[in-house]
Amino acid sequence: MQATPSPIPGSLLISDPFLQDPNFSRSVVLICEHESTGSFGLVLNQPMHLTLGDLIPAAADIQVPVFCGGPVGNDTLHFIHKRTDLLDDTIVLKDGIGWSGNIYEIIKHLKSGEMTEKDIVFFVGYSGWGEGQLMQELDAKTWIRSEVTLPLLFQINPENKWQSALLQMGGEYANMANYPIDPQLN
Repeated sequence: MQATPSPIPGSLLISDPFLQDPNFSRSVVLICEHESTGSFGLVLNQPMHLTLGDLIPAAADIQVPVFCGGPVGNDTLHFIHKRTDLLDDTIVLKDGIGWSGNIYEIIKHLKSGEMTEKDIVFFVGYSGWGEGQLMQELDAKTWIRSEVTLPLLFQINPENKWQSALLQMGGEYANMANYPIDPQLN
C-alpha cells in the first residue's frame, strides 16, 4: 500500500462530500504549514458577519469581510493575500500567495488603495491538527488534496468554493461536486 503524500503549504484540502463535522462540512482549507509536529490551515469558505473594521479600531473605515478560519484560536486574526510585492513580513506559500505580515502595514495599504478587498482575505481563528492527525484524516479519506488557484482564493464566492474546487479537479471529483449533503436524500 502506498503512503499518502503529505500536504504542502499552499495546497488545498477539500472536505469529503459526506463529512458531517459542522466545522468542516463542505469546506475548503488552505494549508499554510505542515510539519511533523502538526499542521495549520485556514477554512476559505465560512464567512462571518464581521468586517476588519469591526475587529480593529485603526481599521474602522475598512469594510473588508472576515471569515472563520477554523475552530481553533478564535481570538487570533490571520490573512492571506496576493500582494507579496508590497509586504516584507509575509510568508510566501506559493507563487503569488502570501500568508501573514504586518497588520498595520496592510491597513495602510488598504486605506491608500494600494490593496483592495480583492487582494486579501481575513480570518478569525484557524484549523489545526496535532502530530500525525492530518495524515490520519487523509488516510481515512476525510480530505481530498488539490492544488490552489488564485481565482479560487480571491474571486470565487464563498458559497461556491467547495463545488468549484472539485470541478476544477475534473473526473470523478467533478461528479462529487453535485453530491447531496445527505446521501439518503438522493
